[in-house]
Amino acid sequence: MHNNFIKHFIVGLIIFSNQSYGKEFNELFTIYEPIENSSSIESSINISFNNLVFRVSGSNSPSNIWKIINSGSFRKDFITSYSIKNYDNKSFLEVKFNQDKVISKFKELSIPIISHSRPMIFFLIEIESGTETSYFVSRESKNALDNIFINTLDRLSNQRGIFLEMPIFDLEDQRTLSDFNILSSPKEYLISKYDFDHLVDIKLTNTGFNEWSFSGDINTVISSEFYKKDIETIFLEHIESIISDAFKDLIIDTSNIFFTKIDVKGITSYEDYKISKDKLLKLIGISDLEILSFKNNIIEYQATIIGDMDSLQRDIQNNSFFDIDTFKKSETLNLVYVK
Repeated sequence: MHNNFIKHFIVGLIIFSNQSYGKEFNELFTIYEPIENSSSIESSINISFNNLVFRVSGSNSPSNIWKIINSGSFRKDFITSYSIKNYDNKSFLEVKFNQDKVISKFKELSIPIISHSRPMIFFLIEIESGTETSYFVSRESKNALDNIFINTLDRLSNQRGIFLEMPIFDLEDQRTLSDFNILSSPKEYLISKYDFDHLVDIKLTNTGFNEWSFSGDINTVISSEFYKKDIETIFLEHIESIISDAFKDLIIDTSNIFFTKIDVKGITSYEDYKISKDKLLKLIGISDLEILSFKNNIIEYQATIIGDMDSLQRDIQNNSFFDIDTFKKSETLNLVYVK
């Protein structure tokens, strides 16, 4: 399994926001696809493009892919670069797609987009196997049952472009958890340590030979010699449902285009101007910027916006390069460039 690579890859994508629990998935347009050898590059590129459309649109409908192909475009048209990378003795094709070209095509075909701003979903999974003390699954867990949950979350996180996190226990956590008794709640302690948009709280209990019971956010009973496969299937279906619900309010309507003014305060050099403009244009909701004025370290732009103002503000709030100046009320979107 390429579990360790995916884990470190996902952690590397997180940029913590000062204003919300959502995070910026800043390599949204880079896909890592397992590859056996160089002869399968062509097929891996095709799979990577299909995965990109799924990740960016939030929908696994093949109709979006065929809309793009039938419009006269080829999958390779959207690629910036690709190369084979090796992690944990496994080979991956790293495919970088051109964000501007992808978004432009989505706009042309009115395919909805979910931007870089992605929710943080936190998983508190307690297991009571009957052979040891009840425990919570963490990133450090290594047994086969734990790996079902860890691998499923890593796979879906990478595929859908969303942050699916679970606890990471340090020595202090381990000591604290071991000191809890019947009058205290380790669950409340763990929840208080993390910021997230949505909590998934489940417990898996062994109730007999090949018999298991889910409780909490999942409620079902499993009785089968293939219980591990059943656990994985039930968990996978539940998480896919949660992801779909989480994305519903984040969809950007690419057919809706309007104009607004954006002021950016804190521009003190040409380098500030270049970097801040590049970061603004990287936001999916902004498709064009025209300078109207520059004075007192403030640049005023006329901006072409895709979607609506709520989605744009959400993306800015989850971006580490800008703060929204809430003290300045006007029809203009007032930003502060954070160096």
